[in-house]
Amino acid sequence: MRRSDREITDMDRIMEIVRRQGVCCVAFQNTPCPYLIPMNYGAALENGRLTLYFHGAAVGTKLDRLNADPHVSFTIVGGSQVSLNFEEACRSTAGFDSVCGTGTAELVPAEEKRKGLAVIMNHAAECEALAAGDGREDQKALPFSENSFSDQAVEAVTVWRIAAASITGKHHD
Repeated sequence: MRRSDREITDMDRIMEIVRRQGVCCVAFQNTPCPYLIPMNYGAALENGRLTLYFHGAAVGTKLDRLNADPHVSFTIVGGSQVSLNFEEACRSTAGFDSVCGTGTAELVPAEEKRKGLAVIMNHAAECEALAAGDGREDQKALPFSENSFSDQAVEAVTVWRIAAASITGKHHD
């Protein structure tokens, strides 16, 4: 990173950014260029490492790409705000928070799918509460447990995760 004054290395600050956002863009290996897709996600800190959970159909391009090469890149961006300088356009700037990383994507085994779905849904609930600003984000009880999903719903989806191998954050006012 060229601007070390904007770099975030503290995992608590990185997780704060991750928890506040609802969309993660994942880039899968593909020739001649990456296959990039924005997705809803759930985030967990597992053994000190960021793990992102996703769900989707049992067939499709994402799974084809994941099966062909599990190495992925991802980015989460939030709080973007453009500040225009009308007198000197080159002095315009944008503020934002971002988290970028790489990792290996893998399908979640059937016995762990409920956990992944709960992480995804609890993340969505936290994002909704933060956006509403009504104090629900301070509640310790998570609304979704592994028992929140019917067998039929669990069987109908594929759950996969990215264990982050490298990660960096950036903050710019």
